[in-house]
Amino acid sequence: MSWMTVVEEKFSKKFDEAATQPKHRGAYDKDDAGDKGMALVQAKFKDTKAYWLVDRIEDRVYSAKFFAYGGKVSVAIGETLCSMVKGLTVDEACSLKGEDVEALLRDEPEVPAVPEPKKKAFANVEELLKIVQLEYPAAKAVAEASASINKDDVKTASFAELSMAEQAWLGLSKEDQITQINMVLDEKVRPALMADGGNVQVLDVVEGEKVMIKYQGACGNCGSSLGATLSFMEQALRKDIYNELIVVPNM
Repeated sequence: MSWMTVVEEKFSKKFDEAATQPKHRGAYDKDDAGDKGMALVQAKFKDTKAYWLVDRIEDRVYSAKFFAYGGKVSVAIGETLCSMVKGLTVDEACSLKGEDVEALLRDEPEVPAVPEPKKKAFANVEELLKIVQLEYPAAKAVAEASASINKDDVKTASFAELSMAEQAWLGLSKEDQITQINMVLDEKVRPALMADGGNVQVLDVVEGEKVMIKYQGACGNCGSSLGATLSFMEQALRKDIYNELIVVPNM
């Protein structure tokens, strides 16, 4: 009789902590940036999307968040990269390499943080940062233009230019907005979540664009699937209600 040897994949303790207890998972939107006078940089590569708030005067990263739609390696990379770039200039942050992220996740300097087959995922870091660097000039220009215009004037002018459907949505009360969101979730999202022992609660709608939610039941414990669920939920709401909606989970 032959026996197949199963090799256990070993990850560092730092990796496990980053993958299972991320502190930077989430998103920033234009209101977050505007309130702080920052540039909002958004960049997506493969299964990871980065959100950076950047001081447009010093070109320095004020804060960073991410969403990773893949498995635990993507989550750990996104979490660690967010902690690394804070306080760096955009050029400094975008010069980081995947090996820098992997090195920070090691418990011992000479012991890799992840098994050899998983190391290839760290190459995504450099590709993501290339996109960040390309997107930053435009994001900075938007922030500078916004800073020079009276905010109330912008809101008045932009509302007049909205389509009738958009005006109808933004003209609803918050209670009615939440009701419509729940109707879409009941039809297109909740059945699948409830089949797996989970659910989602709508907590608030901020300024008609930011949908604050809370995962319930099994959904709150499955980090690898949260990103995919969030992406599907956001696409459904944008298609059926309002194209500018952003779904933000309360972690």
